[in-house]
Amino acid sequence: MRNLYRILILGLAVALAWTPAVVAQGQKASIIEAWFIHNESMGDPVAVEKGFFGNLQVSVVGGGPGLSPIDRVMAKARAGEIVFGVDYPYNILEAREKQRLPLVVVGHDFQKSAIHLLSWVPLKSPRDVRGTVATWIGYDKQIKSMIGSDWSQRIKVVNQQGDPATIGAWMQKQYQFAHAMGYNEVLVAKKAVKQRYYVYSYTDDFKMKWPENVVFTTEDIIRQYPEAVRQFVTGHYRGFQYAFANRTEAADILLKYNKNLDKAHEIAGMNFLHSIMVTPQTRKNGLGYVDPAAWTQLAQDLRRAGFYKTAPNIRAAFSTKFASGVKP
Repeated sequence: MRNLYRILILGLAVALAWTPAVVAQGQKASIIEAWFIHNESMGDPVAVEKGFFGNLQVSVVGGGPGLSPIDRVMAKARAGEIVFGVDYPYNILEAREKQRLPLVVVGHDFQKSAIHLLSWVPLKSPRDVRGTVATWIGYDKQIKSMIGSDWSQRIKVVNQQGDPATIGAWMQKQYQFAHAMGYNEVLVAKKAVKQRYYVYSYTDDFKMKWPENVVFTTEDIIRQYPEAVRQFVTGHYRGFQYAFANRTEAADILLKYNKNLDKAHEIAGMNFLHSIMVTPQTRKNGLGYVDPAAWTQLAQDLRRAGFYKTAPNIRAAFSTKFASGVKP
């Protein structure tokens, strides 16, 4: 009888040890967006408004020029908060490799690149890009990697600026090339630029197969709050799913968070966002699918361009275990 009692106690202890953690009612988390809140970040405001985060209370924090999502996430994480951020994968990788920051990507918002290159001259390949290229701070590794290891002899990179929507200086021909997001500046150029110009897609024309706008957190947060991470990722992509199906309502929600938005412009940009988020892979695996092959390509391209002398440890930079399962 005593042995049976011990077995029951042992069995109960094992069962409790394997019981998954549950997100506590009212547990708080933050998401640091890469830019001002607009259609690229609509998943989070929509998820908050529609209750897709469940009992996880999520605060949506907008970004902007000169605000590093990585620095802001690390500050909150060091203060003991549950926090997530949105940035580019190569910035996460660089922070891990060079600053030894314990960051981990848990979702890919964009399965394909949203970046386009606006040019005053026709191009046959990225090797034809010569002169000054305007982009945003921290967004220059793609164009450099596409050009090759001799990019410094071919281009000069400057900070993009000027109204309307950051391509004003390019419109005035202060430089030859400018970066343009398919959901924003490409639409602005189409409406505002009257002279002949050329638009090249990093994905379609330059075959740049990198993910973009990845969701990340820290190793400690994953270890301490795995269910909160899972709940956040699922809610984040349920927000995008709902927004794509209800675009006018999603735009109205965005306006509650950022009154400076143009509603029609935000809705128009959602068509392009849908094209880079809803792919055969996400139809099969769910929104936010983390593609290991894309990371392999990223590392190879960065190394070939001279950013790394040896292969970076990409496998530690992302996790595939928080798949949302949210089908578009």
